[in-house]
Amino acid sequence: MMAVRRIVAIVLPQLACELVKQRGPVSPSGKAPLAVILGGDDERRAALGPRPEREPQAPAAVIDLVDDEARRYGVRPGQKVVEAAALVAHLAIHRVTFAEIDAALGRVAEVALGLGATASIQLGEQGAASRGGAARAGASRAGRGGERAPGAARSPWGDGPYDTVWLDITGASHLVGGEEALLDELGERVAALGHRARLAIADGPRLAQAIARFGAHADGGRGDEARIAAPGKGAQAIGPLPVQALPVEREVASFLVRLGVLRVEDLARLPRAQVAARLGPRTADVMELLAGRDPVPLLPFEVPRLIEEEVLFDDPVENAESLLFVLRGMTSRIASRLAARGEACGRLNVAIAYDRSIARLRLGEREGDGEGDGSAAELEDDERGPSLRFHVDMPVPLSDAGDLLRPLKAKLERIELAAPAVGVHLIASRIARARRVQLDLSRDRSVDPDSLPALLAELSAEIGAERVGVLEIADAHRPEARSRLAPVEDEALAPRPSRTARAARQAAAEQGAAARGGEEAPAPEPSRLLAQPIPLGRVGRGAIVAVDRHLYAIERLCFVMRLDAVEWWTPAPASRDYARAWLVSGSPSGRARPGELRPPRDGASASSCGEAWIYVDRATGEAFLQGWCE
Repeated sequence: MMAVRRIVAIVLPQLACELVKQRGPVSPSGKAPLAVILGGDDERRAALGPRPEREPQAPAAVIDLVDDEARRYGVRPGQKVVEAAALVAHLAIHRVTFAEIDAALGRVAEVALGLGATASIQLGEQGAASRGGAARAGASRAGRGGERAPGAARSPWGDGPYDTVWLDITGASHLVGGEEALLDELGERVAALGHRARLAIADGPRLAQAIARFGAHADGGRGDEARIAAPGKGAQAIGPLPVQALPVEREVASFLVRLGVLRVEDLARLPRAQVAARLGPRTADVMELLAGRDPVPLLPFEVPRLIEEEVLFDDPVENAESLLFVLRGMTSRIASRLAARGEACGRLNVAIAYDRSIARLRLGEREGDGEGDGSAAELEDDERGPSLRFHVDMPVPLSDAGDLLRPLKAKLERIELAAPAVGVHLIASRIARARRVQLDLSRDRSVDPDSLPALLAELSAEIGAERVGVLEIADAHRPEARSRLAPVEDEALAPRPSRTARAARQAAAEQGAAARGGEEAPAPEPSRLLAQPIPLGRVGRGAIVAVDRHLYAIERLCFVMRLDAVEWWTPAPASRDYARAWLVSGSPSGRARPGELRPPRDGASASSCGEAWIYVDRATGEAFLQGWCE
């Protein structure tokens, strides 16, 4: 027996307003009633182009969406800007492009995929070419990855509100404890992206969308039960909903209301022949929904390989605090998307778009002065305008929002903006499978396995990746070349060998030493090497040497080893004699500064204040202090 199809509709009624608020304050005062005008992709390209100043919205423009505060003042979608401004003088009006809407719906679809088999932001054609209009065919071809062809319809019945994501959960709800638990989990994931959602489950996408969008006004306080239509009961579930829930044009819905047909169940009681004469080209769709049938397929959403987040500012931003506020929301959304995919990212690429005219003016002055920002960021000027670009590499792929934000914050604090920023573009690349960490039964004593990688990423962003790494043993004769700083990789952060493995290695080393018999022990090594050797001149027993503006006398010298023409294939082969020298302070008190030299060892006199590691260049006879011994 084939399982009944179950579809979740995720309706985001305030999506455009939420996208505006994610950019930052909606007005200079920080908070104001908000109205949104939806634009097309041409407005998006214009926003990235030159714009010397912010232009006010045209008075004849029509408002498409308002927030709750503006609605309390009487502002409604469909009003013109001049009419809304007459009601609320301090009304904030912003524009949201279709590209931003599609990107936001794609993020929700990506997060929802963790709980279902197929997610979609667009519906396909119901059947063959029985109703195949050119717009619907274009919609089917353009429904890959959230792209929309010019003039294409979002749904089979036209350009409905762009606020819904569908998820096919057929046979998957039991994995999270049932359909009610799945709705709760899905609501939490969408809320983590910064969106308020209405969710419903039914046998088809249009039924679920109608229940999610209009069920809150007709559920009569029944709560979660009203959000879930039982299998095969779709007609009874949409019965109490208003006729506007059906895919009919606004004029048809108004006509039905004037006739007294207020709810879907009222329309279902009328003779089918009379109803079909009034519904026009939408008759087949409406009749199927009245019968509880909804076979419209979902166009699968293709998850992009790279995760991108972009925010455009209506008012330019000139301080790092505002940029950090925006980046905090962007990294939070990236973390939610990575968690749903079970993946992590190894690099974050940031592009801060500058105001074109101001940037070129200021940068021209800086070039004349010969000044630079001194940071690792690069300034690029292309057809989209000047922008500041930099990237942050992670030692291992990370996915937590806090871990992703920390290195960006450290990097941003060291960068000075050359001009006001008009947008931020963040790309998470080097996507890899996230590490699976076994649950720790110690509970409060557990250690976060990503704490060290996050710290290394922050240090790399603050002091430079070339200064952060792990010491690696090298096969060399010169003491200063026997270790080097290697970049941190996954292997370097892997768990250390177990106690059994370390014991086996130690036993093997002891067996090797026994096999060598009476061979001499290796020469002692210094415990601390200086970054640069200090020249001492010619030395001998009793010689006076200067170290860090202090005078010392060499009380004793002990030869250690000789290097003769080591690395002879290089331009400067090393020929040195190494020795251990006991130094005596030349100060009247006979004491060295605290922490400078070590106590005497190996039979040195009580007046000795340190054991140094020196070498003599056999070609010149000059001595150099290279480090200190224990």
